Amino acid sequence: MTHPVQQQVLDILRRDWAEYIPQFRRMPPEAQAAFLAAQGYARFGDLLAHIVAWWQVGLQTIQRYLAEPSYRPPQYDVDAFNAEAVAQAAAKSEDEIAASFETTRALLVSFVETLPEAAFENEKVIRQLNMEFTGHLREHQMPESK
Repeated sequence: MTHPVQQQVLDILRRDWAEYIPQFRRMPPEAQAAFLAAQGYARFGDLLAHIVAWWQVGLQTIQRYLAEPSYRPPQYDVDAFNAEAVAQAAAKSEDEIAASFETTRALLVSFVETLPEAAFENEKVIRQLNMEFTGHLREHQMPESK
């Protein structure tokens, strides 16, 4: 039996995040530009690179929480972290970054599917899952199609 939090995260990864790139690509160019400007990114690939970078942090943090219950994650300078994620992706095409996004999303689905039941009784793990997948989706929610 799947834990409710596990099911919620899997649904978000399989449905909402899976639809993220196609949803953006269906938007008219002017709506894409307005969305990216509102998000503070010059190109869609930069936004995707930012999301993937935080997903990787979330994955590593959850792994550490499970291995070391007393683990305290480092504090991040969010702006510097985001700038570094964008800089690392600067030479990559949007298609390359989109492929990385999809590869990472698939890895996360597998990771969440195989988390032990005890993970969903750990407040730190639940908070991290919410922050990286549920909350992050809300932060970067695309406008509803008209």
